[in-house]
Amino acid sequence: MKNLILALSPLVILSLISFSCTPKLHEMDSFEGQLVYRIQSNRIQLGDPDSLDYQIIYAKDSLLRIENFTPLGKQVYIKHLNKNKAYILMEFGDNKYAIQTIPDEHPNAEGYFYQPTKKKKLIAGFQAEEMQVFVPDADSSMLMYFYTAIPQKYTEALPNAPGLPVKYTIYSNDEFFWYELESIRFEQFHIDLFGIPSDFEKISMEKFVELFNQQND
Repeated sequence: MKNLILALSPLVILSLISFSCTPKLHEMDSFEGQLVYRIQSNRIQLGDPDSLDYQIIYAKDSLLRIENFTPLGKQVYIKHLNKNKAYILMEFGDNKYAIQTIPDEHPNAEGYFYQPTKKKKLIAGFQAEEMQVFVPDADSSMLMYFYTAIPQKYTEALPNAPGLPVKYTIYSNDEFFWYELESIRFEQFHIDLFGIPSDFEKISMEKFVELFNQQND
């Protein structure tokens, strides 16, 4: 037993040294770069980066671009955080639309509670804070992880979160979805990435629904 402990000790020490040498994020008011999340559920299995189980977020201070892959194709969501304006960019048939939408507001935002556990976990190369989170939609609590140095505003996943969620759970339409940050890049992007391309037509959500219904009649 003593020999086993002696044999394991160097591994434990190396592990502790490695974790303590992990680069830490410095407190920031804004973030510019790319976030890639992997998504899993009971229906979604791991696949290619262009499949349903990935979400890519681009951020430039107060500008946001979120790319999701849906059964209808690639869907892009752009938002101006300060102006609280948002559009969904979608190609529908031979047409391209910028659908004006209202940024998400969670109806049970006040029901979320975050309790730090004082534990950390290495996620996407940086230390993340572990927290016990009560999710009112699921009427349960679960462990989630956050980069507390990066503002929560770059994702609408969890309301009033104490930082950017990097490993978390969403309960929607009676189903659990598990998100985990796979990579983070600090990079400057051209402002055009967050705008509406000139060949996209701006329409309201009501108008798009009308067009969609006509197409499927």
